[in-house]
Amino acid sequence: MNSNAAEPGPEPAGSSDSPRLVPDGEEGIELAAEAMRSGEAIAYPTDTQYGLGVDALNPEAIRRLWAIKDREPGGTFLVLVESSEAAGDLAAEMPDPARVVARTCWPGPVTLLLPARPGLPQDVVGEEGLVAVRVSGHPTARRLPALLGAPVVSTSANISGLEPITDPMDIVEVFAGRLALILDGGILISGPPSTIVDGRAVPLRITRAGAVTANSLARRTGLEVEGGEAVPLVVIVCTGNACRSPMAEGALKALLRKKGLEGDVDVASAGVAAVSWGSATEDAQSAAWEEGIDISAHRPRQLTPQMTHEADIIIAMSEQHRNRIAIINPEAKQRTFLLKGLAAELKGRRMPGYRKIDDPIGRPHSYYRKVLREMYNELNKSLEAVITQASARRAHMSSEARPGVLEKGW
Repeated sequence: MNSNAAEPGPEPAGSSDSPRLVPDGEEGIELAAEAMRSGEAIAYPTDTQYGLGVDALNPEAIRRLWAIKDREPGGTFLVLVESSEAAGDLAAEMPDPARVVARTCWPGPVTLLLPARPGLPQDVVGEEGLVAVRVSGHPTARRLPALLGAPVVSTSANISGLEPITDPMDIVEVFAGRLALILDGGILISGPPSTIVDGRAVPLRITRAGAVTANSLARRTGLEVEGGEAVPLVVIVCTGNACRSPMAEGALKALLRKKGLEGDVDVASAGVAAVSWGSATEDAQSAAWEEGIDISAHRPRQLTPQMTHEADIIIAMSEQHRNRIAIINPEAKQRTFLLKGLAAELKGRRMPGYRKIDDPIGRPHSYYRKVLREMYNELNKSLEAVITQASARRAHMSSEARPGVLEKGW
């Protein structure tokens, strides 16, 4: 059993029955919504960890949630909604900076602090009259509030003071008699929580560091950011930023999560000839999903001089891409490496012959998976060197007080 599991404490409802474990799917989500509608609590997967949820507009259900976690009432719970429009329904107003964050960071692991509308339960409203709202990157965590017709409280699935539980079978044991059901999304890789951002004014203020770094928030929104920590940035570049580079970005993030290094490096991707609309290609999304990597929220973007300036390491798919990067920013050439043979290049070794990661556009779906696995393997072999070199440059540039690190980005 997971080491985070604990002996169950007092049972709020007085029942010893184990919660139902149901597959994570439309039928299970409907059952979960029905249970919350009746005032019961459930567990469900999100894009950061398993959560415990109740109807966020039901004060009695929220109070029981404190007891379920063996925690005295105090503080506030954040809530999940299915869309930016639903978030606006919980707010007395939606300030312009918050709208920018919602547009550029949702769905995803960013929680917005907004002025709460009157009448919300006190357990979801903070001392400054703020409600913490998020649109999750996990489809189940978005579908739940949609089917419930109300926001859903989101709190980590754990007994207070212990680490979140990642195995649904452990949730069954720890929360026997406390939950109506558990949506089984499999064993999750425990990652950082969502980043909490005060979206009332510029500069945006990070009140809790999490999965989205200050650098990333500044780049996504184009707004100044206070708080959080500047971490090394790796930018992966292809042509249109709709196939190879988003798959490679997802692969590198997956490797960092697997090795418990997710907060050590920030990862992004861009294209030398990208159109800033649409998404990753369907084949790229499907190939990534089959390998346990979700790039459905990716949006293509054009590589800019600002991106090349901020990047501590740039990884290109071919020599043509490296040459184009040098045209955009000649200073970035010394920090640009080819993905094929990356480990050797990072050690200063010249690799013979012409090296590139093939473009799978127009090829069978199986070729997308082949390319993704090739990129994953190259990144896996070079991961330690990537982190070391990127961190060294970031430390050097920070010591020189490089302007713009947490200011307007891309």
